[in-house]
Amino acid sequence: MHISDLDTPEGIVAARRLSPTLAAVVEELELEQPTVVTSPTIRAIAERRGLGTSPPVIAARLRQAGWLLPTGRRGVWEFAPGAHAGPIGHGDPTLPLRGLLATHPELTPALSLSSAAWALGHANRVPNTIDIAVPVGSRVTASMRKDASFSTFTSNIAYRTAKGVPCHRPESILTHLATTPSAPRSWPAVLEWLPEIAADLDADTLLAELRGRPRSVITRAGYLLIGMRPDLAAPLRPTAPEVVRFGPRTNAARRFVGSWGVVDHLLPSDPATWESVL
Repeated sequence: MHISDLDTPEGIVAARRLSPTLAAVVEELELEQPTVVTSPTIRAIAERRGLGTSPPVIAARLRQAGWLLPTGRRGVWEFAPGAHAGPIGHGDPTLPLRGLLATHPELTPALSLSSAAWALGHANRVPNTIDIAVPVGSRVTASMRKDASFSTFTSNIAYRTAKGVPCHRPESILTHLATTPSAPRSWPAVLEWLPEIAADLDADTLLAELRGRPRSVITRAGYLLIGMRPDLAAPLRPTAPEVVRFGPRTNAARRFVGSWGVVDHLLPSDPATWESVL
């Protein structure tokens, strides 16, 4: 038995064959429409349907037939439903995070930095490599890093859901930047969307995210907001400034802001000159 998908753009009908066993599995997947499918998912369906074929064999045959596509992660595949006109993926940039959530939910990963800005609608494009943050102390394996850029950051506030996956809130994005200024791959790219993030900041939520963090992090957060959100920067300004470095000291110092005690080794321009978003 086989199911013929819709015509492809080239006018070729892609037929993906289904035995009765595979048809039973695909039927459930079509009903659920998951973006990613894991080995436990296949096993659960096989048990519910009373299928005699072993789950690994079912998964292998679904891969061969074009219903499951590789993700680069062992035991995790992308589901290519019948509506996709053949073995064609979703084109979902968040696929690496979805795969991680399916296999390692205990890591509580979330979109971060530029990827979070994109998911929240504040950046026009998604990075070529998706940014994922996990709490400090999490173990990230080499295989996980193959298709995503990982950083460690423990948020004090709940994630937001964006693009169907966990995502850092604007307050977490700013605090992440203040915690690890060298985390972004490109600060000029960050400055394309940071004003929109700044405009979306809530004062109480920002204070909740900053609560209990080192004075240096609070100072850097305020430093980033001097021009864009002076209303939020003022309460974060230290009363007795001590030297706080923004970026690695191996970089040449670009400016020293005495009123904040900040030695800036990283930013391409002075935050005090950035236009207010109020």
